[in-house]
Amino acid sequence: MLFSPDFVYDRNQMDVLEVNKTDYETCNSDHPLHNWTTGAGRDVIPLNVTRNYYIISGKGFCYGGMKLAVHVENLPPPPTSSPLNENSSSPSLTSRGKIVLPMVFAIGAVWDAFLRFC
Repeated sequence: MLFSPDFVYDRNQMDVLEVNKTDYETCNSDHPLHNWTTGAGRDVIPLNVTRNYYIISGKGFCYGGMKLAVHVENLPPPPTSSPLNENSSSPSLTSRGKIVLPMVFAIGAVWDAFLRFC
């Protein structure tokens, strides 16, 4: 699953910068790792690598709280199912299905015969 935050803003007043952790904590936008600001002011940052991302808005807006820290991890593998033990004492779904289905038909036939005689 890929998460990509969308940033929509007035590009004449704000920007979207990726910085290191120290610059994130101090709102320092002097040496960004990446400037995600585009001409349209509608930016998407792909978060497709397992790591920490630190995004701030420079031009003073970071000090007002316009910053985002994201930790991206790979999804864990799905749980594995344990194989059915053929020697277990409890009946498996297959054997129960072989008993239950004919029983349903038998009950239906008896009910149908009952309704015909009434």
